[in-house]
Amino acid sequence: MKKLMVIVVAGSLILSQKAFAQTPSSPNYSVPESGFSTGSNIDANSANFNSRVSFGDLAIGVGRSTNFSARPGFITPDEEFLELVVQTPSVDLGVLSTSTTGVGSSLFYVRSYINGDYVVSTGSPEPESESGALLSPISTAAASSLGVEQFGMNLVANTSPAVVGADPAEQPNSTFANGIAASGYDTSDIYQYNQNDIIARSGPIGEAWGQTNYTISYIANISGITEAGTYTMDQDIIVTATF
Repeated sequence: MKKLMVIVVAGSLILSQKAFAQTPSSPNYSVPESGFSTGSNIDANSANFNSRVSFGDLAIGVGRSTNFSARPGFITPDEEFLELVVQTPSVDLGVLSTSTTGVGSSLFYVRSYINGDYVVSTGSPEPESESGALLSPISTAAASSLGVEQFGMNLVANTSPAVVGADPAEQPNSTFANGIAASGYDTSDIYQYNQNDIIARSGPIGEAWGQTNYTISYIANISGITEAGTYTMDQDIIVTATF
């Protein structure tokens, strides 16, 4: 019986971007955060506590047009950012045979604020053995199939070939974040892998915000002629702002 082991190593990339709003100021004074409201205070302090409070803001939420967007409200940071953190450093899909499927999962999250849309892509080729053999990727989304050489993944909850993965989870809910799995990686029990594919993105409303937790589910199968060995993959996960 021919066996092989597949190990996926996930890399992390943190991309931070900064933009600054103009601060009202004079030679002697400045107002770092201004608002037209009642009862708001950036620094409400006591001996033991510090808070930022706002009561009766004239407007809150998101306003947008074709070319601009705004987040009115007294306590709104004026600095944009985009961050990606990989939480699972490695994934072992185990020892495979023609009658078993290797399965594993990893976690990462994206946090963003007023940076426009974002996309998350995977920049690495499929797993490779010590001798240079490549495990055939699923180039067009398909189900796992025993006895067929395959490597694929998705970013949703699955029940086949095993219970693994989870749907993108906005923190604490969709009111505060809007990340989604990308096409080809967004269907339960269907897997795909192509180098440089977009695997996740901010939602369709035209502006990214908040933190979304993503779970990558991996599957691997071999055929009777798959070369034996240990297959590894150093996966580069990349987040890019798309204004």
